[in-house]
Amino acid sequence: FGNGDLSGGLSLIPVLIGAFGFAEILTVLAEPTRKAIVNSVDSVIPRFRDVVKYWRTILRSGVIGVYIGILPGVGEDMAAWSSYAAAKRASKEKDQFGKGSIEGLMAAETGDNAAIPGGIIPALALGIPGSAPSAVLMAAMIIHGVQPGPMLMINQPQFIYDVVAMTLLATLGMLFFGLFLVKPLLAIIRIPSSILMPLIMVLCTIGAFAIASRLFDVYVMLFIGACAFVLRKLNYPIPPFILGIVLGDILDKSLRRGLTLSNGDLTPFFTRPICALLAVVTVFTMLMYVPVFNRGFKSGQARLWARVTGKGRA
Repeated sequence: FGNGDLSGGLSLIPVLIGAFGFAEILTVLAEPTRKAIVNSVDSVIPRFRDVVKYWRTILRSGVIGVYIGILPGVGEDMAAWSSYAAAKRASKEKDQFGKGSIEGLMAAETGDNAAIPGGIIPALALGIPGSAPSAVLMAAMIIHGVQPGPMLMINQPQFIYDVVAMTLLATLGMLFFGLFLVKPLLAIIRIPSSILMPLIMVLCTIGAFAIASRLFDVYVMLFIGACAFVLRKLNYPIPPFILGIVLGDILDKSLRRGLTLSNGDLTPFFTRPICALLAVVTVFTMLMYVPVFNRGFKSGQARLWARVTGKGRA
């Protein structure tokens, strides 16, 4: 477009700040002014007997969260709701769900937290971020010269252990903040948006400008934030938008490299075993969102299950 600032593509940091920071500012300011209601908190320390009582729920929700975290683009919300639904189906106290059930709270929060490390697995192993946090992690890795993907364990094996250690420390940090800083942090909710949002706006602008000291990055932050705000208003999720930006550069380079190795032939992208498997999984995943195919698949699955269990013979 004749703009030299676009020659290297869009910088990831201004894009992320715009999508998650500036868009949130616009969202808050666009809503009618509401007074925050902060209830008194008596204790934030969980009772040990509840942890022992619902250990199966915690274990089940952790497995569900990790599995959903591995799936690209699904997100932590789906992990929380799936864990909550599974806990409700298996619980002996179904009537308490939706009324402040401790078991439901444990299930949702365990699934939500377990999805974060689950999303890191495909990001490190395949270079495919499974969620927005893993996309941010990939962006940070690329900025520091660490290329995620299958060769990571060969080129920089120590980095895997560093990620495991950082995840463990982050979990302990969450525990610390959750136990000791909940009550003080509730005071932030009482700060009027007219005061808090300008402060966040200043920090967003400084963060976008400080990366390369370019005013162009500030414009990128504002533009991406406005686009993300419009997408939110239209009920479109933001994580796929971010995943597309993060994966776009990787996809372009990988496609060029693959075409160079195959002398411009696209056939190996669909005939090689691993490529064919990934292509089939991709097409199947996309078809699952088509209502007709989804209903037909579930109907066939139900008939197959009836035959296997012998219920269809009656």
